[in-house]
Amino acid sequence: MRWDRFLFLPLLALAMGGTAFANPPLEKSPQQTVLVVHSYDPEYIWTQAVSQGIKQGLHGHKVKLETLYLDAKRDPEPEHLRDKALEILERIKASKPQVVITVDDAAQLYLAKPHLKGQASPQVIFCGVNAPLSLYGFPAANVSGVRERWHFREGFALLKKIKPTMRSAALLVDDSESSGFVLDDFKADFKRNGPYAVKIAGVEKIRTYQQWQRLVKYYQSRTDALAFGIYHSLVDETTGRTVSADAVNAWNTANNKLPTLGFADYAEGHGLLCGVLESGHEQGLLAGAMAHTLLNTGAMAGGLPVRINQKGRVVLNLKTAERLGLQIPYEIINAAEVVIK
Repeated sequence: MRWDRFLFLPLLALAMGGTAFANPPLEKSPQQTVLVVHSYDPEYIWTQAVSQGIKQGLHGHKVKLETLYLDAKRDPEPEHLRDKALEILERIKASKPQVVITVDDAAQLYLAKPHLKGQASPQVIFCGVNAPLSLYGFPAANVSGVRERWHFREGFALLKKIKPTMRSAALLVDDSESSGFVLDDFKADFKRNGPYAVKIAGVEKIRTYQQWQRLVKYYQSRTDALAFGIYHSLVDETTGRTVSADAVNAWNTANNKLPTLGFADYAEGHGLLCGVLESGHEQGLLAGAMAHTLLNTGAMAGGLPVRINQKGRVVLNLKTAERLGLQIPYEIINAAEVVIK
């Protein structure tokens, strides 16, 4: 073989824009980042459930996932939350995530609304929002997400099925901003769809732990059941500190003799008789799936329709039923998603 022919082969390959012996190395695409901002603390069971749902919603898409916390239940002071939001904003500017998932109302009020909405990037997906979306100006060009709905009507109907002679129930919540939004939904549902399966004997929005104790005792002889909403922001009148939800639950268990109904994930672990529970996992799953779509398509978040959770999980606690002397019909037990024995 002549040398001039041998030299001709690589020259021909270069003229064709390639090499005669190997493919050029592929350029690696930069890793995409999703930053999750929780309103509450990492120990809160709702926070954990939402996080698990987000991971599942993002399954199949390799991303760098970062998580930050405002801790708004344990430290609800507005000035502190504004400062924390500014710290998180600096983190966002530094890490440049493609998508920020803002969880629950505090994250919308202190971060998404004042600092992220209306920007070219990042794209924002919210979830766990109880407030009317118009309060935050959602949806927006770069913002969409998941609205949270509690299953009040289904829950009170479940109480009535468990104990057909039940006539009334009282609803107790703390005086947090989230509880205020939940009560607005409750009132709107009542106005729109009429009375519940049981008469509502009272609706109490409570600031302190001691007030909570007094009202639980007050209703023992004045209603047939208690529905517990959020009780994570009750303040001790003596110390001024927030009382943990576990401590409130322990007191409830020791002093309440009425059937209890819950609406959110934490009710499952707090020994309430029953609940049609709004799922933190579902909130996170829907938000994660929306983020997945944005990462795959490069679309603006505002092009995605706002979603709302649909499926309530029926939870029954047979230990609590036995303690209260209640016999839950088998067909109700058989239909429940979670039965605690």
